[in-house]
Amino acid sequence: MAALVKLVLVCVFIVVALRWKVNLGIAMFVAAVALGLMFRMGPVALGRGIVRSVFSLDSLRLVVALLLVMVLENVMRHAGFLGGMTGALGRIVRDRRVVAALLPLFVGFLPSAGGALFSAPMVGEVTREMPVSPERRSFINYWFRHPMEFVVPVYPGVIIASKLLGLPISTYVTLTAPFFAIAIATGALVGFRGLPRAAWAGEDAVRATRADWVALATGLVPILSVIVGAVAFKLDIMLVLGVVTLLTAVYARIPAREVAAFVREALISSIIFLIAGVMAFKGVLELSGALQELPAFFESAGVPMALVAFAMPFLVGFLTGYAPAYAGLALPVVAGLGASGAGQPSLSLAVLGVVSGQAGVMLSPAHLCFSLTVTYFRASFGEVYKLVAVPEVVLVVVAVAWAVLR
Repeated sequence: MAALVKLVLVCVFIVVALRWKVNLGIAMFVAAVALGLMFRMGPVALGRGIVRSVFSLDSLRLVVALLLVMVLENVMRHAGFLGGMTGALGRIVRDRRVVAALLPLFVGFLPSAGGALFSAPMVGEVTREMPVSPERRSFINYWFRHPMEFVVPVYPGVIIASKLLGLPISTYVTLTAPFFAIAIATGALVGFRGLPRAAWAGEDAVRATRADWVALATGLVPILSVIVGAVAFKLDIMLVLGVVTLLTAVYARIPAREVAAFVREALISSIIFLIAGVMAFKGVLELSGALQELPAFFESAGVPMALVAFAMPFLVGFLTGYAPAYAGLALPVVAGLGASGAGQPSLSLAVLGVVSGQAGVMLSPAHLCFSLTVTYFRASFGEVYKLVAVPEVVLVVVAVAWAVLR
């Protein structure tokens, strides 16, 4: 019980810190120190544990991978790949409903903060002549912006979650891919229920040209290459990102000085502090003995492991609206639930933790994409919230059923 109380206090501190706009990495560092002191770790042992965890090979590889993601995104934006891809899509696909879903989905290939605002004008234009309410437009834009977070290994949440769960990217994506499919299917049912097929008319009914297909392929190839390399061929994510980023920059003829500027921009970003804080917290969590005490407490108290695997990531995700927060704070605990003698986490509980954490993020009022989308379309926050809750309930129920029945 004492271990649970201490961990809850740490969670409350991190949530409050984020509300005060404190950098997540710094908050996680402070939380790591506080956790170590609460579990009576000596200053030397605590400091040594933090340094060892922060400067471990896994931590350094994680930092490099996420820095490369930022550089790749800048290269693609600078080259105009994303804009060309989304513009071509409207001329290739004939059904406006499909285009309305695909535009934010394709924008979701890149992990930009508040990226839903980029796709909102596109969704508004595509659905302009369709009988769709502002709330439904908001749902379509917001919902289809985020399914990629289950399977695309350029998202910090995906990379951090797979690392903290001890799962290779290929295994992680294989486990979460069904929930990507469920998210698309349930989103389509909620977003387009009762809407007939809406074809382009008049001047909008422009036939796709070869240039449109080239633009679409050019925008998709870099991200798909990362997915294929990391998932299908099980190559190291850092190596794949490095090669794809370099080849994309060469293909787009981005000058070396501009690529260097993108690298400098990534290096001075907060991502390094984020990873350092997350890994420091993970290291202290393991050394403090909390991960060993919690499963025993839950078992003696009769609390189902599935309930814990759902509640912790969901609450952190809901309170912060930030995927790396639930991944860094809650998933190490989930990884310790039902772990095998070899230290491998229960795969079903791991997936439940990811799905519930993502549900918390999607339902969080603190999620930037939510507020930006609702504001852009001048929609009712409550009505959009109800629409989002429906497919999220389906996703969580499926994940819970798998964890319980497996």
